[in-house]
Amino acid sequence: MSPTHTAVMSACLVAGIAFAVARWGGAPAPEAVARSGRAFATALTVISAVMAVVVTVLK
Repeated sequence: MSPTHTAVMSACLVAGIAFAVARWGGAPAPEAVARSGRAFATALTVISAVMAVVVTVLK
């Protein structure tokens, strides 16, 4: 499994958890989808930044 695939799957997992927590908290479906989208984008950004730092350090 490539690091890119792992990063995307981890971000999808974070988005799914964010959606579930939002729905469990009583948020309507459109708001829960928006929250999960923001969580996906944030997780993917953080993972990409960490991977960039690791690649730079290991060069």
